[in-house]
Amino acid sequence: MGTLSGNILLFYGILFLTNVPAYFFGLRFVGNVPKKRLWFEPPGFVIPIVWVFLFLLLAILRYKLVSIEANSLANLTIVLAVVCASYAYYTLGLEKLTGISALKFGLFGNVLVIFVALWVGVTVSEFSINLSYLVFPIVAWTFYATMIILGQLRLARA
Repeated sequence: MGTLSGNILLFYGILFLTNVPAYFFGLRFVGNVPKKRLWFEPPGFVIPIVWVFLFLLLAILRYKLVSIEANSLANLTIVLAVVCASYAYYTLGLEKLTGISALKFGLFGNVLVIFVALWVGVTVSEFSINLSYLVFPIVAWTFYATMIILGQLRLARA
């Protein structure tokens, strides 16, 4: 996957091939009832659009790393992509298995994504500060999503 288009296909493939089976396993996110939406929560259709953009950034990052022969760093981007794309399994899947709210697993999952993204970003920054900035939007978005989960948990308690 030495070309930019090849890396884009790789990352969109990871996103698609990880998430499509989740639907067939019955792992579906159910939208909030309008009166229970948080004031800062985006409409549901925004979330996949954002992740398509974030995976594009990961594809660009991997392409740049491969082009400068930093292959071990390039492989870290795939690890991060798999952790991000597997979200439905360690939220909805674990809820199905345990009966514990997907929101609680989502909180754990978001912390995991943030830590993995920070680890990848810091590791890449030791090689190139500019390239590490391509990971920051994942941290920012996931932090925002964490605030939404905390708000939803608070609404659920009320």
